[in-house]
Amino acid sequence: MSALLEVHGLRKSFAEFAAVAGVDLSLPEGGITAIIGPNGAGKTTLVNVLTGKLMPDAGRISFAGDDITRLPTSARVRAGISRTFQVTNIFPRLSAEENVAVPLLASAGHALNPVRNLLAVADVHQAAAHLLADVGLEGRGTVPAAQLSHGDRRLLEIAMALATAPRLLMFDEPTAGMGSGERERVLGQIRRLAADRKLTILLIEHDMELVFGLANRVVVLHQGKVIADGPPQQIRENVRVRDIYLGEPLGAPSERPLARLESAPLLDVERLNAGYGLAHILRDVSFTVAKGEIVALLGRNGAGKTTTLRSLAGLNPPHLLDSTPSIRLFGSSVAGQPPEALARLGVSYVPDDRRIFPDLTARENLQVPVLALGRQSKRWTGERINQIFPPLASLWERKGRNLSGGEQKMLAIARALVADPTLLLLDEPSEGLGPRVVQVLVDALGQVRDSGVTVLLADQNLQFARLVADRALVMERGRLVHRASRQELVADDPTLRRFLAV
Repeated sequence: MSALLEVHGLRKSFAEFAAVAGVDLSLPEGGITAIIGPNGAGKTTLVNVLTGKLMPDAGRISFAGDDITRLPTSARVRAGISRTFQVTNIFPRLSAEENVAVPLLASAGHALNPVRNLLAVADVHQAAAHLLADVGLEGRGTVPAAQLSHGDRRLLEIAMALATAPRLLMFDEPTAGMGSGERERVLGQIRRLAADRKLTILLIEHDMELVFGLANRVVVLHQGKVIADGPPQQIRENVRVRDIYLGEPLGAPSERPLARLESAPLLDVERLNAGYGLAHILRDVSFTVAKGEIVALLGRNGAGKTTTLRSLAGLNPPHLLDSTPSIRLFGSSVAGQPPEALARLGVSYVPDDRRIFPDLTARENLQVPVLALGRQSKRWTGERINQIFPPLASLWERKGRNLSGGEQKMLAIARALVADPTLLLLDEPSEGLGPRVVQVLVDALGQVRDSGVTVLLADQNLQFARLVADRALVMERGRLVHRASRQELVADDPTLRRFLAV
């Protein structure tokens, strides 16, 4: 029996950078295949070429016996290929049912005005409801997509992909940014879909526990080439894979001295309430951060961590309720100040999606805050950045769009540092990174802390927090519910685990 997908000699380069450098791949019908590899290995580029988002420079792609190498994305979808994205792609202002109706109506030839035609196509409501039930969203059809949790949005995106009746479904990091409860729910749905619908599933993932627990085959990419292909246990035991991708396990938490607490904290937050429009996310959040500390803000997805950082960066003005919120930096009130004013006061914010300028080189990206603020950091010179982020040393002339996710993450932090911050706010710094890049980040944050910069980071990775943080603050449903000392972090405090577990 011929394979469902056949790839021969596939190549794709960006300027001088070969992201996919001669990939051969054969996928039989059925089963779950995972593609893994370090940051910059070419995983997302490969999927983008397979789905028609990018055209290859060379090579051939066959699907169900037909050559699709030069077909546009729309034709590949009609042929039976669908995908989800690393960053969830839904229509936030439409209901869950309307989101699913869009691809259903497009398949029925009503793509030009799908929402208007929602009532014009027979059984579209029933079909949408059936697909939502298939992914575990039964009864949620009338809920606006913007009000769904991160995990439910992922499930909605899967329902939208299934609406095109695919034979091959590709997932790009399907559980990125999820808490353990949502993660298990989404994984359960993927397993069930693979079994019940007899789909062929191809997924990209950094989470090795997920990969080895879900996939029946693992393909390893490195520098744009396949270096290993086989069942999970064989890949686990592959010496080259362990050396190139998995690397050595992250070390034990360092025995560094804790930051000395001064009488007046650098950051003092009292009764912070904030949200988006009518959505009240943060509720009376109060905490302090001492000068020179690294404090980890932990919690399940949707707990309010990002909203807290955005509020401190001036991107989400505090809500004015019965009690006036207070945000004090160096003892001075900064509540309600715009982000540009806070940046000049020494607050640098790195969002979870990095926000690199794709058409600027890495060097030009680094110049943006210097030009915007009119000052050049004497501490964070190009030489110093190369020291703390060695992988960037050879990438300064490469455009932002041609950097891997890990390289973009390092560049985003470097860009924040050249603004010479006193307070560095990091949102999900370890999300989606391979073990080696995480280790680079751990070492870099140690050097940032030693230079006197105070760091407040939001993350879901407890192991990462143990390696870098002086202490942790745990959030749940927009409130601070637990505070863990350095000793409690290292000792695997059961209370901390209870708040972070399902």
